[in-house]
Amino acid sequence: MTGQRARQMIARKIPVVRLDYPKHWFLVGAMLWAAATSIFIYLSLTSVEPFSRAFWAAVAAVEAPVVFVMFVLPVFTSHAAGAKGLRLRMGVLLREDVPYEWIRSVDETSIRWGGVRVGVGVRYAAITQALFVTSSFRNLIEIELDGEHRLGGLLKRPVRRIVMSVRSAERAAELLRERAELPKE
Repeated sequence: MTGQRARQMIARKIPVVRLDYPKHWFLVGAMLWAAATSIFIYLSLTSVEPFSRAFWAAVAAVEAPVVFVMFVLPVFTSHAAGAKGLRLRMGVLLREDVPYEWIRSVDETSIRWGGVRVGVGVRYAAITQALFVTSSFRNLIEIELDGEHRLGGLLKRPVRRIVMSVRSAERAAELLRERAELPKE
């Protein structure tokens, strides 16, 4: 093999780039979760009546794992732009891979109809077929897909666009456009 031919056959390694999202609301939720769980456990241990002890123990047993999954686990995850696609991760609430071939456009955006209706976490809007993966209401990017794809946690829903929070919307949008081989804006 000639030197030129050998250089052409070398695979180009594309590094995985971590796309962090703001986690301050998850941290606030985790602190409130820890406080509430501590109070429920305290009440279950110090209540005089057996019914009260059992009630507070049951509340702590039900509340603790659910809120742990919703607020604590997302603190330890982030999205990633890999070699073949975008990996969306938000704790165990969302674990999806979106191939770059599906991406038609990537733009910075804002939520027009109120952050309260979208909320923090993973939410699906059926009318617009949008999957919201948000942890704040600033630094959002909108990824328009080439068609309808089934995405989103346990219940796979038809999704045409994804709105996600990132630390730097401009940098993330530019990176995803480059990886999806979309024209520069």
